[in-house]
Parts: sequence; structure tokens; C-alpha cells
Amino acid sequence: MRQAPVIRRRTLLGAATAALGLCVLPAFSQSVKPLRLVVPFPPGGAVDVTARLLAEKLPAALQGRAVIVDNRPGAGGNIASAFVAKAEPDGATLLLTANNHTINLAMYQRPGYALSDFEPIAQIGVSGFVIVAHPSTKFRTLADLLDAARAKPGSISFGTGGNGHPAHLAAELLKDRAKISMQHIPYKGSGPLASDLVGGQVPVGFLSTLAAQPFVVSGQLIGLAVTTKERWPDLPTVPTVEESGLPGYEYIGWIGLLGRVGMPEAEIAALEKQLLAMNMTEEARARLYKQGIIAAPKGRVAFKAAIAHDAVVNRDLVKAIGLQLD
Repeated sequence: MRQAPVIRRRTLLGAATAALGLCVLPAFSQSVKPLRLVVPFPPGGAVDVTARLLAEKLPAALQGRAVIVDNRPGAGGNIASAFVAKAEPDGATLLLTANNHTINLAMYQRPGYALSDFEPIAQIGVSGFVIVAHPSTKFRTLADLLDAARAKPGSISFGTGGNGHPAHLAAELLKDRAKISMQHIPYKGSGPLASDLVGGQVPVGFLSTLAAQPFVVSGQLIGLAVTTKERWPDLPTVPTVEESGLPGYEYIGWIGLLGRVGMPEAEIAALEKQLLAMNMTEEARARLYKQGIIAAPKGRVAFKAAIAHDAVVNRDLVKAIGLQLD
């Protein structure tokens, strides 16, 4: 009697991985340590949700190696970045972060880390901001706002999620490029800002696309422009800042994975390959977009160049604002 073929565990793993559109990676440094994704923010935000997507999808490609999310909020993200900067360069501790990583280097005198402490692995996605106005302002286009600001310098107030928030720097870049003066009102997060914008307590604001979308769609706020290079898919009638008369303007939020400098080259290459593959799946793209993130994969070379450029832009903006913290 012919014996049925034995289906080995590795074969099943390969089949399951292929079904997810992922690729099986080589063993990682013979290590049994779990892969730790350090997140600079509390649970529930876009970066945290992205980390949990990775924690769900990566183990199948890491031959079953556990992936855990380690939330270390505080000091604008410095606690998490400094923790990874001091970690062993064995590839077991990685940082999933965003623009705050470069903003804080300019804003804090002692952030606890440097760009040279990290090895960029891959960018995962980007987000943007919407310049919104309360209907009572009569601003219907970005040009309306800029004209009013030029006519009476310093007379218009605008809100952001806080001093040094990426939305704040997006606003400062707009002010610099448009040669206007407006008064900044920092809020403790986008929620309180959105509430005051809808209530008319503050006339203009810079909100994330995710926070702004329902209010723009309902007409409670007027979408003047988006800070991204392209129009936001769910706000197709809102032009970009560039389309509104400021050529070359772009300010985005990014999310990407970084490792400790000195981690094994094979692990960097393998993780880069895996993250780029994950970003090609419809499921990952849909889940990211639900959090206000457009999948925008970049390999380590392009990502490293983008971070360096971002650091220069943010350094110059922070210096122009005169915002520095201990």
C-alpha cells in the first residue's frame, strides 16, 4: 500500500505565507528573542495601529518568530528613540516612528539620540494635513486666506495640535513660502482643536486628513488646501497648496521602520524586502488608509535620503520659529 506523502511544517508555513502575499525570510541571527517594535506613542494612534499590523503579518515570514509592540510614549517621542538608540545592535529592537523623529532633533537640546544612531529600513506610508477654515471666515480658497493675511499681518489666528507638532511645521512652512504672518494657537491634540474649529472659537486650523475629513465633507469646515503633493483621495475637491499658487510646497507626515546602527546587514535587507512586499497587498493598503495613511513604500536608500532631507527642513523651520526645549 502506497504511503501518503508527509507534509512538513516548513511546507505549510510556506503555503500560508504565500497566501498572504509575503515571502519567507532567512533565520535571524540564530536568535530566539522576539522582534520588538518600539512605538513612541500610546496605543490607538496611526503609528501604533501600523505597528500592530506589522506584528500580525511579520511572524509568518520570520519562521514563526514572535513580534511584539512596545509602546514607550513621552517627551514627544524621545523616550522611545533614545531607548532604541541604546539597544544592542542585534536586530531584535526596532523603532517604528514618524516625523517627530527629525523634528525633535531640532527642537530639543538633548533629545537623547542622533540620526547616526539608526539604520533606516523602509518607509511604510505617508499622511498629510488639511488647511481648514470655519465657514464664518468667508475663506473659500487658500488664496483668500493668504490675501487676508497679507492685508493685515498677524491678525489671523490658526490652530495646530501643539508646538512642534508636524502640523505646526506644515503651517510654518506655508507662512515662510507665502511670506505671511499669522498667530499660532497650540492645542493639546487634534481633538480639542477640531472641536474649537467647528465651534468657531478659532478661525483657521491645520488638521490631519483623517481628523479633517468628516467636517469638510459635512460642510462644518471649509477645506482650503491639502499639504500633500497630490490631492487626498477622499477629499478630491480640495486642491493642494501647490495647486493653490505655491509651487514646490509639500509637507507630509511619514511612518517608517528604523533599526539600531550596526545591526546585521542580512536582517536589514530581509526586513526591507518584507515591508515592501507587505505594502503591495490590498489588505495592508486598506488598513493603513483607514488610519489616514497612504501606503508609500520606500526602500532603505530612498528612505534614508528622505529622512536626511526632512531633518534639514525641520531644523530650519524650528530655528525660524525660535522653538527649543530643554
